[in-house]
Amino acid sequence: MIVAIVVALGLGYGWKRLQTQQAELASASDENAQTLATLRERLDQRQQAFESLKGDFQDYRQDIDKNLDKVLSELADEQEADPREWLHAEAEYLLRLANQRLQLERDVKGAKALLKAADERLTDADNPALIPVRRAIQSELAALDSVPTVDRTGLYLALMAQQEQLAGLPLKQDVEEMAAQNDDDSSLEGGWQQQLSRLGGELKDLVVIRRHDEALEALVTPEQESYLRQNVRLLLEQAQLALLKTEPKLYRASLDKAITLIDRYYDTERDAVKTSLERLESLRDKTIRPELPDISESQQTLKAFIEKRFQNGNDDGGGEQRQSDEGDSE
Repeated sequence: MIVAIVVALGLGYGWKRLQTQQAELASASDENAQTLATLRERLDQRQQAFESLKGDFQDYRQDIDKNLDKVLSELADEQEADPREWLHAEAEYLLRLANQRLQLERDVKGAKALLKAADERLTDADNPALIPVRRAIQSELAALDSVPTVDRTGLYLALMAQQEQLAGLPLKQDVEEMAAQNDDDSSLEGGWQQQLSRLGGELKDLVVIRRHDEALEALVTPEQESYLRQNVRLLLEQAQLALLKTEPKLYRASLDKAITLIDRYYDTERDAVKTSLERLESLRDKTIRPELPDISESQQTLKAFIEKRFQNGNDDGGGEQRQSDEGDSE
C-alpha cells in the first residue's frame, strides 16, 4: 500500500514536471516563431527597398543615356552642319605655332611655312568672314620676306678660314730673323781688325733716325709673338660663339679687337694681311640678329572670330551664325 502511494506520488510529480517543460518549450517555440516572423518581415522590407533602389538606379541610368545620346546627337549635327569649325581650329593652332617658332627660335623659314599652311586651311574653309585673317597673314608673310637671311654656317666657316690664314701671316717685325741674328756665331770669327770693323757696322745699324710724325714700331719677342697669335685666334673663336648665340654686340666687339691687333702688329704691307683685314671688316659688319616683325595679328584675329562664333552658338544654338555664314558664302 505504501509502495503504491509512493509510486502514485512519483508519477504525479513527473507528470507535472513534464507539463511544465512542455509549456516552457511551447513558449520558447512561440518566441522563436515570432522572432523568425520579425526577421522575415525585415528581410522583405529590405528586399522591397533594394528593388526600389534598383528601379530608381535604372531610371537614372536611362536618363543619363538619353541626355548623352542627345548631346552626342547635337554635336554630330553641328559637325555635319558646319565642318569648317575643324579647319578654323586647325588654322588657329598653326598660327599660334608660327608665333612661337619666330619668337622662341627666331626661325623665319619655319614661321613662313606655318603661316602658309594656316592660310591653306582657311582657303579650304572658304569663309568670307575670315578675309581679315587672311589679309593679316599675307601682310605677315611680306614682312618676313623682308627679314635679311643670316647664313650662320657660312659666317662660321669664314671666321675659321681667317684663323687658318692669319696663323701663317708675318708680323711687322720678323722675330725669326732677329733670333737668327742674335745667335749668329760667325761674329766671333776673324781677326781683331775684322771684328772691330764688324762691331762698328753693327753699332751704326743701331742708330736709326726717324721722323717725329712716324709711329714707333714695337719690338716683338718670340714669346710675345706666340701670345699675340693666340690672342687673335681666341678673339675669332669668341666671335664664332657670339655668332652661334646670336649676340651681335659680343660678335662685333671681338672682331674689332682682332682687327686692331692685326693692324698694329701684322705686316700690313703684305697683300695677304690686307686681304685678311678687309675680310674681317666685312664679316664684322654682317647683321647676325635682324629685327623680327610682329606676326600675332592674324592669330589674334582668328582667335577672336572663333570665340565670338562659339558664344553665338551657345546663345542661340549656332543656327543664326551658321545661317549668316552660309548667306555670306552665297
